[in-house]
Amino acid sequence: MLAKQMKTIRWLKVKWPLQLVEISKLLLSNQYNEDKGRGFILSSSGKKLISGKYIEKIVEPTVIIDPFGNETKTQLITFYVSKFSFDSSSSLMELESPPRSIRKLIVGLHSVIGLGMELSDIKVDPLDWLKEIEALQSPVLVRHISSSGITLSKNGIAKISVSGNKDIRDEFHKLVGTKTRAIDAVKFSGIFNRCQIGAEVSKTGTIKYYGQIYDGFRNEIKECLERAIQEKSQ
Repeated sequence: MLAKQMKTIRWLKVKWPLQLVEISKLLLSNQYNEDKGRGFILSSSGKKLISGKYIEKIVEPTVIIDPFGNETKTQLITFYVSKFSFDSSSSLMELESPPRSIRKLIVGLHSVIGLGMELSDIKVDPLDWLKEIEALQSPVLVRHISSSGITLSKNGIAKISVSGNKDIRDEFHKLVGTKTRAIDAVKFSGIFNRCQIGAEVSKTGTIKYYGQIYDGFRNEIKECLERAIQEKSQ
């Protein structure tokens, strides 16, 4: 039986102005401490791989009013946490369970590494990404495709979502035909390395997945994403 707890990974394009060993030293010299209320905690650092968290403490003044109308001033403390990893063999940075906004992470990295660092969003057709996944593994069952920007006429566009218990790729293509469209997300399931996995890939370079995950799954999915991006740019 599949465990339905979803995990989310998002990838960004990254270009570093320094070698990873130098970046590692900079991040280690800017570790989180209470005085600054921000910084990095690394779980791996070196010449080939860097992984860890960026943490920022957020303190907001708040007022509590009791049932008798008395006001008590206090502070609400929360923590922004963004988990990341990147290695020397890839031009992508991986974010695990990314927060809704990654602006604080980007600002934190820029403040340490400098303006030569370039981070940008990924734009990929999820069906191209899926094709690479199937070439690496085996055919999967596509249960849902969501699409937008579908041209209806000179002045009209539409959004369409197609779902089904069987593979719905043929039905989607029959419905959309040769119209201009953008694929937003694709949901699928299949057997990967003898493990049953369900997933959703999106045009932002994000995957949500659940199931019996094996070692190396995320790296394989990332490599498929890289190939899909490279083929589109050629």
